Amino acid sequence: MPPESAPPTFSIMQPGDFISVIICTHQPDLGRLQRVLQALDMQTLPKNQWECLLVDNASAPPLAEQIAPNWPSHLRVIPEPELGLTPARLRGIKEAMGDVLVFIDDDCLPKPSYLSTVRQIFTEHPFLGVVGGYGKAEYETPPPDWMPTSIRHYHLDMQHPPPGHALIYARIQGQFGHWFPVGAGLAIRKQAATSYADQIQSDPVARHFDRAGKSLIGSGDHDMSICTINQGYAVGKHRDLQFIHIVPSFRLQLPYMLRLLYMSNYSTTRLLIHRGWMQAAPAALAGPLQKMKRWIVNRWPRSPLAQCRHALQRGRTDALAGYPPSFDY
Repeated sequence: MPPESAPPTFSIMQPGDFISVIICTHQPDLGRLQRVLQALDMQTLPKNQWECLLVDNASAPPLAEQIAPNWPSHLRVIPEPELGLTPARLRGIKEAMGDVLVFIDDDCLPKPSYLSTVRQIFTEHPFLGVVGGYGKAEYETPPPDWMPTSIRHYHLDMQHPPPGHALIYARIQGQFGHWFPVGAGLAIRKQAATSYADQIQSDPVARHFDRAGKSLIGSGDHDMSICTINQGYAVGKHRDLQFIHIVPSFRLQLPYMLRLLYMSNYSTTRLLIHRGWMQAAPAALAGPLQKMKRWIVNRWPRSPLAQCRHALQRGRTDALAGYPPSFDY
């Protein structure tokens, strides 16, 4: 477990404090991106109290050449040539002028009160460094009948908050749980984000814990929360922060789902090991783990649901053993 740092000086947001919305995107679907910008344009927080940064992560042609006349006038398009979600986030953190940063995915529609609710939460809970919300999927085609809620969760769907608790949070080092928010809609104090960025700049391994191009590695959002907890802040989720996640049809295809599930479990496990929040398998277990891997690979299930569970299991096993990610999916 990493050593505890000195606790941060908690600050309460003031009415004049500024919010930076950051959208990191690579080769986006312009129709979906337009809907995201329209959702932001409908925010109840006055426009002079927030900015919108669109970080163009190596799109071709550049998004600056594709700006439509009806895009918000206060939108800033910022190029980031290094491919990867982490470099794009770091660029957004560097360029943001806000006291709080809100990361919005290029396929997520925040409800109109999202930004004003973020401000209220950080004002009422100064010990929070990171807070996120709950998504509801908007499928372009209906999901297959075999896909249960536990799998649809990976589409940010059906993430209902527990009844009676508006806010769930924790700040215990070494404990990873359901209170960790996803990257879509994640809000973080600028102080915590800057500290995270400084750590990443000196840690080349951590720069590759998130997606780059078509890669489905995805745990950079959890790394932000881990670094924030290590600073002494709490992280959590609030039931009044809600968004719609647009899910295109190709993300329901079984090959894509298997890659997503495998890489989600693989990358999160490797992140927790890297940050000292989980123990890797001892060398003495290398032989048994190799046998387990062969057993998992050879025991390829037939039903789609069983294959999904198989992918989750194998992702965790490969990560614990220190194997490179599999390209079977």
